[in-house]
Amino acid sequence: MTGLGRLPGLVLAAALWSGGQAQASWLDSDFYCRTYGCVVVHDGVSFDVYDNYRFDGGGTVAPGERMVPWSGNPFQGVGGVNPVITGSRTEAFTLAPLVDESSMLGIDLDGDGVIEFQPTTNANGFFDASSVLPSFTLGDRTQLRASEASSQRSFYLSSRTDFYLSAEAILSSGNGVSRTAEQLSAVAFSYDLTLQGTDDGMSFGGAAHRGNSYRRLNSVTSLADLTGGPVEILEFRRDIRQRNASSLPEQSIRFDYVYGFAGYDLSMGVGRLQYEIAFDFYNR
Repeated sequence: MTGLGRLPGLVLAAALWSGGQAQASWLDSDFYCRTYGCVVVHDGVSFDVYDNYRFDGGGTVAPGERMVPWSGNPFQGVGGVNPVITGSRTEAFTLAPLVDESSMLGIDLDGDGVIEFQPTTNANGFFDASSVLPSFTLGDRTQLRASEASSQRSFYLSSRTDFYLSAEAILSSGNGVSRTAEQLSAVAFSYDLTLQGTDDGMSFGGAAHRGNSYRRLNSVTSLADLTGGPVEILEFRRDIRQRNASSLPEQSIRFDYVYGFAGYDLSMGVGRLQYEIAFDFYNR
């Protein structure tokens, strides 16, 4: 089972900290963000911008419509926005198993939830042809468990508008990959917001709204609830940015999400479930 989070749209990148003696981030001074509203999503290094203004023909995005990636951003550069491991700024895709690898499983001999036997592996940390499982004796309480049953991921958000955040689970195709959407019901999904903190020395939230202006939408407990198209999961009722700040992270909050198998046993059969979780932004 593999699962990735991605942020669709035009990829933009720039420094998140303003240099010299500047007293405001570009989010404070940009004309289109100030006048029409925009959302910024970033990973602490690179960022993407979504606008309510239509640069290709003028006018603004109607309520409920997808916001427009900002193709004319003067800060445009290289590098994509990727989810990070929650509580850090470590890019999460580098820790995903490759085509010939899988997440590690282990043997819980007595059913207490603790793995007693796990394959020995090489430095990659994933299960592949070089991994070896020690011999063991089956008992009435022996269970197969995932070493890491869930993945905790995050990205950062700021805005000069109110908006909706959507999520969609997209099944991937390939040899041996299951295409049954119902199997996504076995992959739990939960999410929350962290309004202020410090990750790897980067402080966030000090110049962001931290009051009761965020509301959950729809009932989402597994990835099956996110299939069939984008599903709005959070409503942001006001700007995230509260005031001018010398850096964008100060004006940002952190979106945290967790996905993975709550439990696994051999009755689920043999197969490979591969999917992406795509996030997007809609005008409110």
